[in-house]
Amino acid sequence: MDSMNKKAEILAEELKWAIGSLERTSEGVTPEEYKFKPTPVSNSIQWQLNHISRIVNTALPSRIKGIEKYAPEGWPEDYRDQDYPMDKLMKDIKEGAEKAIPMMKELSDEALDKEIPMWGGMRQRKVGLFAYIGEVIHHKGQLAYIRGTYKRLNE
Repeated sequence: MDSMNKKAEILAEELKWAIGSLERTSEGVTPEEYKFKPTPVSNSIQWQLNHISRIVNTALPSRIKGIEKYAPEGWPEDYRDQDYPMDKLMKDIKEGAEKAIPMMKELSDEALDKEIPMWGGMRQRKVGLFAYIGEVIHHKGQLAYIRGTYKRLNE
């Protein structure tokens, strides 16, 4: 590994770990769990996975590329509103991560520190990467909470 990319390599490794953790946490989700909301205003596992898929397929690549908005070719504009099954969302998450991780590894320390357009202003690229990798971990935690709540309510 080039020492110029050591920080980016660590970020990429964290994302890879987060996706693996998500996959393990999602194993064995039943159709009932997938759609379950702990309260009427809560999000479901389906919503969590759709959100994580959008993060790894659009938000992270946009920060890596240093542009405000990015969508892979063929990405539906209404992705967030679709009633996708779990296997599609997990496949999309895995494919998005498999593309984002190598791109992230290529970022130099200077590229991580560079100011790019983000959230209505200019911020260091690494701030966006920190935030979105954190979002993956955060929403994986919410998925685990939903699973635990569903299990306890149905024992």
